[in-house]
Amino acid sequence: MLRGGGIILDYTLRICGIKVRQTKNYKKLLRSHHLYPNTWFQDSISTLREDSSIKKIINLTQGLDKKSTNLVCRIIARTLEADAHPLKVFFTLSKEEIEALDSLQNDFVANIFHIAPNLYYWNGYFLPCKHIAEVFWYRHGLDSLKNPAYFKHKDIIDVGGYIGDSATILSEYTEGKVHSFETTSHNYNLMLETIRLNHLTRVVPIKKGLGSVQSKMTISIDGPASSFSPLSQTSNESEEVEIITLDSYVAEHKIQVGFIKVDIEGFEMEFLKGAKHTICTQKPTMLISIYHSLDDFFEIKPLIESWNLGYTFSIHKPIDYTISVETGLFCEIL
Repeated sequence: MLRGGGIILDYTLRICGIKVRQTKNYKKLLRSHHLYPNTWFQDSISTLREDSSIKKIINLTQGLDKKSTNLVCRIIARTLEADAHPLKVFFTLSKEEIEALDSLQNDFVANIFHIAPNLYYWNGYFLPCKHIAEVFWYRHGLDSLKNPAYFKHKDIIDVGGYIGDSATILSEYTEGKVHSFETTSHNYNLMLETIRLNHLTRVVPIKKGLGSVQSKMTISIDGPASSFSPLSQTSNESEEVEIITLDSYVAEHKIQVGFIKVDIEGFEMEFLKGAKHTICTQKPTMLISIYHSLDDFFEIKPLIESWNLGYTFSIHKPIDYTISVETGLFCEIL
C-alpha cells in the first residue's frame, strides 16, 4: 500500500509463488532495481563465513565452465552482501540484468492477459490460474543445452509438475511423452485443466510424489511451494500423499528416459536416492534445482559426480528479482 511520499508500508514479493521478501517503510526499494535473497538459505548463511565453505566452493566449481563458476561465486557473494545490508537486499546489478528485468516486466508480465474467469493467456499458452511462471519466458534454460537432440525421441520426467506449466514447455522438446508428477490434489487438478486447455496429448499426469522409497507422507500445502519440509512452510493446510521411486515407475512402464527436470522444494536428494538406477543405466540429461538449501547447492553436484557417469555440469539461473531462487544444475552427456 502506498501513502504520501511513495513509502512502502506493507509489501510482499513472491517469485514463482514463493515469498522471498516482506518489507515495511523502505522508500529506497521504489527507486532502483534490486534483488531479494533466498529465504531457503536464510538459516544457514552463517556457514558461508566459515573456513569449511572453501572446500565446498572448490568442489562445486571444479569442472564447471567459466560462466557457471562466475554464477556460483556471484550467488555466494551477493547472498553475503544482502545479508549484511540493512534492507536485506542487493542493489548493484549489471547492465545486462537491468535490461533483462525491464524486459521481463515489459515484454512478459505486461502480456499476460486475464481473458475469462479462471483463464489466463500468454503468447499461445492458456492456464487456469494467474500464476504464469517465468518458465514460459526462460523455458528452463533448455535452449542453452549443448545437445538437446539427445532426448528428442525419448520420454521426459517432470518431477514437481505443479499446474503443468513445465510439462507444457517440456513437451516441445521431445516427440515422446512427458510424465509429470504432482503430489497435491489442488495443483494436480489445475494440471489436468492446463493439459485440456492446451491439448497436450503427450503429457501423462501422475498424482504421486517421487522419493527414495515407496511410502505415504504428509505435505504442507502452499501452492507452488508445497513442501515436505517442516522448516519451509507456515501453512496449516496439509495432505497425505503417495510416494514412489522413479526407478520403480520406469521399470513398471518400460520407459526410455531422456531428460529429467526436478524442482520439489528441498526433496531433491530423496528423489535422487530413488532414481539412481535409472540415472546410472540411462544417463538422461537432467536439470535439478539446487536452491532450496545450501546443502543442496553444494552437495548435489558432487553426489552425481561420485557416480562416475561422464556428465558435463553447468549452472543455470534465470534473471529475475532474486539472488538464487530457481538456480539449477544441468547434467549432460556430450
